Amino acid sequence: RSVPGALNYTDNSLFYQTVSGNITRNDVIDFLEQVARQGENRLTFLVLDNARIHHHIETKREVEWLREHNLFLLYLPTYSPELNLIEIVWKQAKYHWRRLMTWTQETMEEEINALLGGYGEK
Repeated sequence: RSVPGALNYTDNSLFYQTVSGNITRNDVIDFLEQVARQGENRLTFLVLDNARIHHHIETKREVEWLREHNLFLLYLPTYSPELNLIEIVWKQAKYHWRRLMTWTQETMEEEINALLGGYGEK
């Protein structure tokens, strides 16, 4: 499973989506579309690292997100994972919050939702 995610610093919430298999640029664009619709029309800076799938989003689409949803994409400098704060969440989820047991394919989706669904509360 691949899990794109976005942190909302206003209310300390985590928005995520699970994707079966490897994530593609189209998956990223679909996810960003969902994030844009949740922005409640306040100015939102969506910080992206320099993963290849984050780049080459059509300028037309970026302008549409800015105009319709006040969403602006901000790319981090190359080789600066310490500036990508969601990486801290992923590290905590993988190595500290996850129960120490093996997840099966049948339970993985449920386990991911239980783990990440508790962000900010548990």
